[in-house]
Amino acid sequence: MNIRCTPSHLHGEIDVNANDSSNIFLLCAGALSEQGVTLKEIKADGFAEKFPDTLHYMGANVSRDGDNITVSRNRLFGMSRRIKESEIDFFIYCALGAVCEKGFIQLSGLRSIKKETVDLAVKTFTKLNIACSFDDEDELVIWGGNDITGGTADANGNIYLTLAMTVISCEASIPLDIHNIGEFKKIFPYYIKNFNSLNGKIEAIK
Repeated sequence: MNIRCTPSHLHGEIDVNANDSSNIFLLCAGALSEQGVTLKEIKADGFAEKFPDTLHYMGANVSRDGDNITVSRNRLFGMSRRIKESEIDFFIYCALGAVCEKGFIQLSGLRSIKKETVDLAVKTFTKLNIACSFDDEDELVIWGGNDITGGTADANGNIYLTLAMTVISCEASIPLDIHNIGEFKKIFPYYIKNFNSLNGKIEAIK
């Protein structure tokens, strides 16, 4: 399956499944929007409950009202992060590095991630005009301040790279067609609906 992501800044509020890890990518997209995104009913044991602290540290506006979390745009700065055997963690910070306005994201501990996964990220981001360097097997630097081109990219069946590219597409100059998204819709059945409910535009294409 292939999808097209038309550049748009998400805004609005929605109820979400508290334990759906894809919520984090909606919050990342919210950090790119002046109007912001509110996710409702993010329970204390939810995967996305603590992540807004990272977005706040990077410069995003973050507020909480009970189990509701709102994230909106401020100036995003880079940071350093050690990855601990989590491919989704890796791609969350890859996406944030690509869209931060100043500085860079420095990811270390990458020996815990398959090298072909890191190589795929570097290849994909380079094609989208996102500056990055992978100088050894343990550290990746993704520079901010990119003029992201959009166009076409192949996810090679990687569902987490697909999530990252939906966030990156918000800042692209033209629509981003993501090919070969694998079992994305099966594993994250509500993500596209939630994204579109927040003023995004993801549609299936041939």
